[in-house]
Amino acid sequence: MESDDYSTAYWEQNPDALLVLSPEGAVLNWNPAAEAIFGFTAAEVLGASVVDLIVPQDHTHEEAQMRAEALRSGTAVHESVRRRKDGSLVHVNVSTRAVRGADGQVLYFLSSKKDVTQLKVQRDAKLLRARFGDLLESTPDAIVMVNATGRIVHVNSQAERVFGYLRDELQGQAVEVLLPERYRRAHLGHRGGFFAEPRTRSMGAGLELYGLRKNGSEFPVEISLSPLDTEEGTMVMSAIRDITDRKRADQKFKDLLEAAPDAMVIVNREGRIVLVNSQAVRLFGWSRDELLGQGIELLVPARYNARHPDHRNHFFSEPRTRSMGAGFELFGLRKDGSEFPVEISLSPLETEEGLFVSSAIRDVTERKRIESALRDKNLELENAALVKDRFLASMSHELRTPLNAIIGFTGTLLMQLPGPLNAEQEKQLRIVQTGARHLLSLINDLLDVAKLGANKASFHIEALDCRGVVEDVAATLEPEARRKGLAFAVQVPPGAVAVRTDRRAFSQILINLVGNAIKFTQQGGVDVVLEQGEGAVRVRVRDTGPGIPAREQPRLFEAFSRVESAERRHHEGSGLGLHLSRKLAEALGGSVVFESAEGQGSTFILELPEAPE
Repeated sequence: MESDDYSTAYWEQNPDALLVLSPEGAVLNWNPAAEAIFGFTAAEVLGASVVDLIVPQDHTHEEAQMRAEALRSGTAVHESVRRRKDGSLVHVNVSTRAVRGADGQVLYFLSSKKDVTQLKVQRDAKLLRARFGDLLESTPDAIVMVNATGRIVHVNSQAERVFGYLRDELQGQAVEVLLPERYRRAHLGHRGGFFAEPRTRSMGAGLELYGLRKNGSEFPVEISLSPLDTEEGTMVMSAIRDITDRKRADQKFKDLLEAAPDAMVIVNREGRIVLVNSQAVRLFGWSRDELLGQGIELLVPARYNARHPDHRNHFFSEPRTRSMGAGFELFGLRKDGSEFPVEISLSPLETEEGLFVSSAIRDVTERKRIESALRDKNLELENAALVKDRFLASMSHELRTPLNAIIGFTGTLLMQLPGPLNAEQEKQLRIVQTGARHLLSLINDLLDVAKLGANKASFHIEALDCRGVVEDVAATLEPEARRKGLAFAVQVPPGAVAVRTDRRAFSQILINLVGNAIKFTQQGGVDVVLEQGEGAVRVRVRDTGPGIPAREQPRLFEAFSRVESAERRHHEGSGLGLHLSRKLAEALGGSVVFESAEGQGSTFILELPEAPE
């Protein structure tokens, strides 16, 4: 083979990139290996500066230094990093020789660049395994160690599990193999930027990042980058966390937020809106993008803006779920400048990014309208009740005056003071007297109910021994019980039973309870029992009457309510007795309750507080 053939073969078949450079560094020739290693064809590079073509920005000074060294000593050897056409980096061993003419002038430089990327990866991997292998295995995150050319030099077992690769499959690969295709081109620039200014930081802060598994599936990740200085140069440690579960939880939270019936606005410590739901967008009239990142004061009328930051800071200093502005009327501000009344509940929200406050905002315009209407209606009802009370007071006086006259003159006639009566006349007059007394009792009850309803009833509270009141009432009503053939018994303690109450009201309650027991009991008896204990005085009125059906019991104490049983239907009554008795007892600080079963009689219990000693 001729020497020219060897020269051609050496140039064409050499596995290393061979470059012929002008004294100024322009490419004069470029062998096929250079095309393969750097990605540029010979036609693309001829006449171009080698620095502009393949030298990274942070290595631009090296080519001039190597040419200068070659001029001094004839040959310069150096290991460095070069850039491919696609932006990726390769480790190379560079040998540069100055070729001179017969006159000693430099004709050109002959430069050989050997791709030692894989050898560098193996050296780096060996160093990392020896120094950090156990430590990297103990970390909970997937760890991927990358050298200056972006080649993976080491991964831990968590990374194997997360990405689905074996360690040997990843070693030497460009780190972009772990990224979805859409991120790879941009990542080359980001990687170069990190090595130009290495510092510990989060990758893609504020962006959603995804990793790519061997099977082609993607998953959301969170990545922290840290530079690591070694004798082999600066490397970068990527701590990668699969946040699929967190994303799923975040999505559930967002779905829950969207499902909330109220407008939800989440704010950070600085008062910036970080999240809103569609109800908030609809309520305030701003789009979601217009709201995010804005100060919460955007949604607050200007008159509140001065005080609102202090209230917000106070909430963050003592975070707890509570209503905002309790006792005050709050207003929201729409995009169009209109205000509307709101009700706001605040809740602290602990996240990995710190403490936030969640505001549930409800438009209470309709409720305020209804409340205003109700206030107006209540005022009308109060006025109507006042008119009713005046009417009852006036009418009771007007009715009682002639009734008292009727009762008085009827009594005079029955006493036969004007002259003797025959039997039929006496009978008719007694019917008139009974009816008049019943009507007077009804009028008195109506007046008492009206006074109690308007809180205008007056009481004379005094200390008294209630045995006397019980015995007086029993003595008054016992003849009626005897007339009906009923057994009538009164049981009182031997000593005084002191209470502080109104004698007339106490007596009226007892008359109603005992009178009802006698009225509705046809056979058997009525017992009146006075007892004291546990700070209270009780009067129990037991009867053996028909009892009260269960269906009638809930409305027993309602005004004008009467039990509609066959045994009771023929008895007269206004249905006010029990209602008035309970109201009087409650006004005196006591109560009236009952126990009853149909066909088994009833027991009504009046309870009043015992007088203090």
